[in-house]
Amino acid sequence: MGDRHGNPKKIENFAGVVNTFTSHFGKDDDQTTVTEQERRKRREAATDVAESYYNFASAAYESGWSTHFHYAPFPPSFPPCDSTIAIALAFYEHRLALVMGLKPHMKVLDVGCGIGGPAREIAKFVGCEIVGVCINQTQIDRAVYLTRMEGLQDKCTFVRADFLDLPFAPASFDAAYAIEATVHSPSLLQVYSGVARVLKPGAIFGLSEWVMTPKYDPTDQRHVGMRNRVERGNGVSNLRTSDEAREAMKGAGFEILHEEDFAARFDYAKSLVEDSASASATAKTKTKTKTQRGVVRKNRGNDIDIEGHESTSPQDHTLPSPTPAPPPPPPSSDQTPQSSVLIPFKSSLSPDDGISLLLPAPPTTTPLPDSLPIPPTTFRPWYWPLEGATHLATTWTDYWTAWKMSTWPRRLCFWTIWVGERVGLWDRGVTDAMTTLAYCVDSTAEAGREGIFSPCWWFVGRKVGGHHYDEDYDDDDDGEAENADRDGRGQGQGYERVNANGDGDGDGGGSGKAREDLSVLMY
Repeated sequence: MGDRHGNPKKIENFAGVVNTFTSHFGKDDDQTTVTEQERRKRREAATDVAESYYNFASAAYESGWSTHFHYAPFPPSFPPCDSTIAIALAFYEHRLALVMGLKPHMKVLDVGCGIGGPAREIAKFVGCEIVGVCINQTQIDRAVYLTRMEGLQDKCTFVRADFLDLPFAPASFDAAYAIEATVHSPSLLQVYSGVARVLKPGAIFGLSEWVMTPKYDPTDQRHVGMRNRVERGNGVSNLRTSDEAREAMKGAGFEILHEEDFAARFDYAKSLVEDSASASATAKTKTKTKTQRGVVRKNRGNDIDIEGHESTSPQDHTLPSPTPAPPPPPPSSDQTPQSSVLIPFKSSLSPDDGISLLLPAPPTTTPLPDSLPIPPTTFRPWYWPLEGATHLATTWTDYWTAWKMSTWPRRLCFWTIWVGERVGLWDRGVTDAMTTLAYCVDSTAEAGREGIFSPCWWFVGRKVGGHHYDEDYDDDDDGEAENADRDGRGQGQGYERVNANGDGDGDGGGSGKAREDLSVLMY
């Protein structure tokens, strides 16, 4: 769970843990020669691939990124310091909860919860009760520890289980979400269908999926190589396209209510930055031209030409003063007032009937310039930290995060640890893990720049076969499915449940304190 300082526990036999994962992949450095037969073999072992990956990658994710194991676009903000990695991750989770329509006291399933970062954030934001499922025991232990550190053990419960075989009775949950987790499934249709089974009729499933976008060309070897490297660096058996994910959602019985590439949600800000830079360059050119003209006029006024010689022209070069424009006529009493909706206004009393009117406010004393100096950090692609783009960081914390992912610090760290492994300062296998995580960082950023990959393609679907949740939700509803699960009846026997105190119940009988703390299935 964690040491006395709250850090993840040290992994025993680190080299063996890493080798278990790398054995599922070939030794080709560029990963361009991966065959469909090799990918099919990985799909058959998808559970082992994902679990072995997170056995060593979880600690690196937490220390190098966040307790929220997902990427996020960066909302434009001014001042720039109001848009950080932490704020972007929280915005992501808040917006997903908003689009899904989550409400207090709902019972929500987190499919592939990791170490529980999104579950804790959504529980705090909404006030709902969340059960997270994850196949990796290391992540479950860490989720329990961190949840207790935040005092959320009454809101968040974590279950070690395979999301391909969810250990819950049918119609157990009011809603479910999966944040960049089901990409590890060998079959999207199978995992989505399992989620549909445990949802109540009409319940909402919010999905954020890793996909290859419509720009991906399977006949382009560059694109294929990028896809292979993303799979290699992230423990993914088979990365699907957005079309395949959509069809799987429909095939699982969901009516898609909302779909978007959330990674590109704030791409409109790119034009703001580009237009501002263009306007700034144009303004500088105009200023330079005006300055040169001013020098010419000044020299002519002193009877000196631009070359420094005396002017022989008797012509007076003094410019006439411009004639001031006449003031605008006062508004007539019978004129129709301007719309109070489209302009600033102030209220005053009509001398006729005493009714409060909305009249135009006086013009601002500080009018906006022709071009606003929009900072370059207004638009930042979701992958900028992975590129080590420290110039886009708005806080020192984000600077440090991006700097650690830049090329030279990583190389220096790699070779230092390589030497340390040989002399016994570090456990063997650390550099092998760093090679895998280098694939993770570089390939994800590369595919993101190319536009062929999105880490957060959103689908929000409603389970077909019942009324919408808002129409028949009742806080005191104790349905038959919930009673069956509470009493230990129905599906889901033989799984391990862990509450926020770290107590487990692996007998599947649904007894003891672990069952009592599985609050999401008890009300």
